[in-house]
Amino acid sequence: MKMPAKRRGRPRNEAARSRIVQAATALFLQDGYMATTVGGIADEAGVALQTIYSAYASKVGVLAAAHDAAIAGDEPTPLLDREWAQRLPEQATVEEAWAETVRHVARATEQVAPIYAVIESAAADPDVADLLTTLRAQRYRFSSVLAERLLPLPGGDPDADPRRVADVLYATLSVASYIPLVTERGWTTEQWREWAHDTGARELFKT
Repeated sequence: MKMPAKRRGRPRNEAARSRIVQAATALFLQDGYMATTVGGIADEAGVALQTIYSAYASKVGVLAAAHDAAIAGDEPTPLLDREWAQRLPEQATVEEAWAETVRHVARATEQVAPIYAVIESAAADPDVADLLTTLRAQRYRFSSVLAERLLPLPGGDPDADPRRVADVLYATLSVASYIPLVTERGWTTEQWREWAHDTGARELFKT
């Protein structure tokens, strides 16, 4: 279904950018990255072709924006900058902080999984492969910061290797683990959340 017709021109506000990202997301999910064209996105969003190139530079730039919009949901602030993440060091115990972390990450992962699957399926494209590498690096940084914030809390394992913990969180709190378990094997998001919680807890909690 096409987006409502809009006057074509420069994306002067966030509403115009939102229409582009919404249209692109729908087409990427429906037709895949390779079959989707910038012209098709422009038609669907009701904007000029040059409008998209001015805003996002390339088709892969639109794909990256679609990914970011999906993971952000209704809150465009990056995960590490959100209030819950900033307040992790203030939690009474590592158990409470970890449960809070997994709850928020599970919600974001559920939101981003469909468009991430599109990215993975198009990784033969060099530009998409570069995007995937960037996203993985961002995920590892997220995991490293989590380890730094969580391990010093009461109940955290003082003997844990922060790098190993970051590695485990990177593999666990990952859409790359969510897709095979939930999308392919039929787990619910809640089952994945419980598995991720228990897996991370073995590394974080003092035994």
